[in-house]
Amino acid sequence: MSIELWLDQIPTGQYNQCVTTDNHQLLTFTNDPYSDRITSRWTHPNNDKENVEHHEDKLDQQPVIPREKRRLSGPMASGHEEVDLTPRPKKKRRQELDDIDRPEHFSPVLAPSEDATSEDLESHHSGRLSPTKQLAFLEDSSKPVIYCDFATTLAEMPKDVHTLCNDVQELADRVGVLGFKPDELASITDLNDGGLDSRDRKRLRYPWANDPIQRLKTGKMVPLVEVQRIVASAIRFEEKRAHETTWNERIHLAVINAALTASTHVTSLAIANVKTASIDPPELANQKLPKRVVDYAIVLQPNQAIENAWEKLQPIGTASVKSWNHTTSAEIRSTPITISIETKAPNKSWTDGKAQIAIWTAALHKRLSMLQQPGQGSLHIPAMPLLIVQGHDWYLFVVSQQQPSLAEKKKRKLTTVIWQKIDIGNTRNCFDAYKLLSVLHLIMDWAYRVWRPWFLELIAWMDDD
Repeated sequence: MSIELWLDQIPTGQYNQCVTTDNHQLLTFTNDPYSDRITSRWTHPNNDKENVEHHEDKLDQQPVIPREKRRLSGPMASGHEEVDLTPRPKKKRRQELDDIDRPEHFSPVLAPSEDATSEDLESHHSGRLSPTKQLAFLEDSSKPVIYCDFATTLAEMPKDVHTLCNDVQELADRVGVLGFKPDELASITDLNDGGLDSRDRKRLRYPWANDPIQRLKTGKMVPLVEVQRIVASAIRFEEKRAHETTWNERIHLAVINAALTASTHVTSLAIANVKTASIDPPELANQKLPKRVVDYAIVLQPNQAIENAWEKLQPIGTASVKSWNHTTSAEIRSTPITISIETKAPNKSWTDGKAQIAIWTAALHKRLSMLQQPGQGSLHIPAMPLLIVQGHDWYLFVVSQQQPSLAEKKKRKLTTVIWQKIDIGNTRNCFDAYKLLSVLHLIMDWAYRVWRPWFLELIAWMDDD
């Protein structure tokens, strides 16, 4: 629709003529129904009132040329310092008119989503390798990091990985995820006004799901009211498309806190926020890759042996301070990492999370190999649980080392294998949240029973007087 046609739809009153400085006549409305609005149109000085309509028809056939505002003198100047010689609709309406006249309308650049952070935008415009290429680069390096499915035949699964995965898979299949006493379970499932979903009430009664003798070995049951609060918040955040930071701090961290507080090993483990940590010294990671970080870590609380060895520990490479880990962040440098956790909002890239956890894990393995006593052979690092969280959903990965075959020893060194993946639960309902908490208790127990003794043995030579 042209501007002239738009003007024709405006209710009109009587015309008045006034002469401008350049000897043109200006037609104005004296009975404009819209208060204080002045609409104007150019006419030739020889045209009279009867020729107005004829002249307007000719104008409609001519292309509309945008005109700049100009100051008027004479009768029109009084009371109106500046008048738009060509009436223009509001900016939003002008854009709509342009879109109608244009046969096809495409936006040349997609606007970033509300959840896009400065780091997300930087990764797209800085020329970095994409997450997929980062994974390919890690696979092709001299110390490769590869992802393998649990059923793959490309690599033989180590015994400790097999044991951990079997134990986790049993809980993931909802066997023994609950530890309620019979009378306690009956009182919970009989509640009709406690906000318990009907599906949860049915699933909590599954006979194979409740095994208090085995379940309570790794941790106590988190109170139902706390689980309900986490689930309700998670559902609300998904509906509101909450930012990743909200998910991290209000849901993911709340789940980890609830699990650790109820864990059998609450005094021996701790949660570390490593969002701002970077790989340091930088030579622990390939210079072509970004120094990716994860969000949270489960760490060992230092005992006397760790504190004694800490006194003798020295900085490595270009690092200015010492650290047990592959980062010198004050939050975590004196507490050894046992479990790494990468969290994402529901609409964030899953591939990006895999690249982050792979870069982080490869650097950690390299740092751990430097802690062994000089002159020792290759270091065997036990299986380490890894978690990637995407909104509601939690997945377990297990990292291990794969010894190269004799034919490959000349070409490659030790390979880091990340075994993927087991769906261990979610925060969509209380039953699956309890399943998730049971797995978190299991891997925290693994960190204490398997990883902690191995690490103490690794640094024992530093504690010798």
